[in-house]
Amino acid sequence: MAYSYVLVVDDDPAIRGLVADALRGEGYVVDLAAHGREALDAMRANRPATVILDLMMPVMDGFAFLEACYAEHLCADVPIVVISAVHDLLLRVHEMPVNACIAKPFDLDDLIRTVGQYARPNGRAV
Repeated sequence: MAYSYVLVVDDDPAIRGLVADALRGEGYVVDLAAHGREALDAMRANRPATVILDLMMPVMDGFAFLEACYAEHLCADVPIVVISAVHDLLLRVHEMPVNACIAKPFDLDDLIRTVGQYARPNGRAV
């Protein structure tokens, strides 16, 4: 897909929906995944311009997703924006190959600005 495609990975359906609606309202194409395994399947099907990734999820958490994603070479050149409510995890994620970390609860405008650093709506490359 074009540069407008953003993959949102979070086990909380309310957060997934809120983020998706906000991004779609800005002109992004959005796909959703409830956990890392679904996100890997989505990455295999379509390479996104950016991934918004929660860390604490059932089935496959964000750390396991990152490990598998890089092992399969799916995340090369795909910016990862981590969102998490667990402060200690945000400190740990700085050791991982991610582009940005945002603490929950987050301001949607901040998240959209952060995504905009890596992807543009309507397929315009950054």
